[in-house]
This record gives sequence, structure tokens and C-alpha cells, in this order.
Amino acid sequence: MRRRTVLSSILAAPLAAAVVASPAAAEDPPVTGWQEPVCGARTLIPLAVARDVDDAGVVVGRDERPRAASWDSRTGTYRWYGGIDGGLFSEISAVSGGGRVAGMAATDGPTLDPAKAVRVEGSLPLTPVDRSLRTSDRVHDVNDANAVVGTSELVGGEGATEPFVWTDRRYVLPTPDPSYVLVQTRSLNEAGWVLGAGYRLDPQGVYHYRVLVWRPDRTVLELPPLPDGALFVVAHIDEEGRVIGHSLDSERGSGAVVTWSPTAGYASVPSPGGDLQVTAADDHGGVLGTVMDPTSGWAHPFLYRPGAGFRRLADADGTLLRGTPYRMSEAGHVLLMSDARPYLWSPTCPAG
Repeated sequence: MRRRTVLSSILAAPLAAAVVASPAAAEDPPVTGWQEPVCGARTLIPLAVARDVDDAGVVVGRDERPRAASWDSRTGTYRWYGGIDGGLFSEISAVSGGGRVAGMAATDGPTLDPAKAVRVEGSLPLTPVDRSLRTSDRVHDVNDANAVVGTSELVGGEGATEPFVWTDRRYVLPTPDPSYVLVQTRSLNEAGWVLGAGYRLDPQGVYHYRVLVWRPDRTVLELPPLPDGALFVVAHIDEEGRVIGHSLDSERGSGAVVTWSPTAGYASVPSPGGDLQVTAADDHGGVLGTVMDPTSGWAHPFLYRPGAGFRRLADADGTLLRGTPYRMSEAGHVLLMSDARPYLWSPTCPAG
């Protein structure tokens, strides 16, 4: 979560009325196909696991023990956050653009040590959402207002989940009907809109994947399916209410960057070549992902912007990067897994 701008009045009207809107004609069609690579500097991150990066280049995750930690790429300094109970597992898994941090830390139980959502509040290093042994939590995003979204698995519940938002307290997010299962949150914007997905059971006993958006009052909207029947695998909800991800077809694989807008419905940009996956996005139309090169078999990270097209990430000497990118900041920092190690990549050449 790296969004600081004010939510547009576009979302002042109910989103439910927008799902029937016909796509608006773009003044300039998006640029497609591969363009020149964008070069940058790549730095090995000295954390065992790196989960997210803020606009200042602070990387959060955990160290080898493992306990929650962050590393400032500008100064090389570390911060350790400890846990809830002694030396049990802890991790910072999300950081906002302004540096708010949230994650998970194990709670000491009589037989199990379930992870609980945690965040920093005031002078306390880590504050848990609760100490209940009923659920084990995962945190997916945090905003500058210190709101946290995540997913809880019911301990002993055979995979049953509860999507939640944590503001002044933990709220379980509702589903459109009780037939939904495996519901998870994914992203959160500054105005408190939450993006997630789950599976709905139809009267014939078939489960259907659906994308969900929760309003700040915690009412829920179900996005319509993609017109071609492919899955909409979502990554990000921005300040204008746009939902960004990629299409996934069981037969054709991943074929396009997909955006759903409250005013224009769905729009897509086809892959420049090879299976495409979107892993993150920003609030300025930037999309981060990976494309599998059909010739070499290598996965190449890419950045996509409507005015610049698809551009592979490269080192400063122009060598194309390999690996899987998974987070990006509004300042352009990218977290990348390459050769089983986490790297921070920062652009050093014009982004186009």
C-alpha cells in the first residue's frame, strides 16, 4: 500500500450502479508490444525474507531467526520489531507509502502458536489485533491511516477463512451470500476500499471465482465476470477505484493486463508475447509483472504504462533481468526474487 492521494469523487456514487457502464472510448489507444527496456540499479537485500517496500526505499520482512525486521536502503540501517510472546515467529509483511508497518507474530498457545495480525502504534513495538487462538492471521496491506487488511484461517476449520479489516478494531468483511468460501483480501486504498476475491457456490454445486470490493462502510460489491469467461486475477485497487490484474484462462494461459473501472468497466492490453502475470501496480497506471519467454523459458520482469507500453527491467548495463517481481512503490522501487534471493531494483534511466 503506497497510496496517498485523495479518493476521487468518482466513487461518491454507488459502485453497484457502475458495473453496467459500457467501456468508454480511449482518446489514445494504449501502446502494445515490447518497447525499449528500462534500466536500473539492483541491490541484494540483507534480509532472509523481503515482503514490501515503501516510497523511501525501506524494505520490510524478517531476518533469519525469524523475527520482524526492516532495512533502509538509503542508510543501510536495520530495525527489529520483536514479536508478541518472546522469541516466537514474527514478520512485517506490508508497509504503506509513508512507512506504516503491519505483519504477523505468533501467539503462545497451549498446543498451537497461531499468527496474529500486528502493527506499530505509538511507542509500543508491536500491537496485536487480538490474542484469540481461534484464528491464524495473514496481513496483505496497510495504508497511511494505519488500516490493515488480511485474511484469517479458522484454526481447525479445514481451510475456512475470514477476510478482515482492522481499523479501531477487527471487522470481519461480509460476503454477498453465505455460499462463498476461501475468501481473501488483497489490497487497500487510502479511502478504505478493500479488494479481494473468493469462490461462490451456484445452485448446481459448482464454485465460481469472483472478485469482491468492500466499501469503507464494509458493504460488498461483486464484480461481473470477464466477458470471455477467463478469471480476473487481481493485484491492486487504486485511488480512483480501478482494479488491476491479469486474465487467466485454463486453456490459453495468462494473456492480458486487465483493468476494471467503476465508470468504464473492463479494459485489457494483450501480452507482448508469452504467458503474462501481474503481481503489483501503482496509482499512476504502472503495472508490474512477469512474462515467460516462450523461446528461452526464462521469466522476465516487466513494467507496463499505457503511454510507454511493455518494458522489460534491466540492469544498468542493459542486461535483462530474470526472476519474479512482486512489489512496487509509488517511487518506482521494485522487489524482485532472482536466484532464490531478494533484490531491490530502482530505476536509474528515464521510464518513458
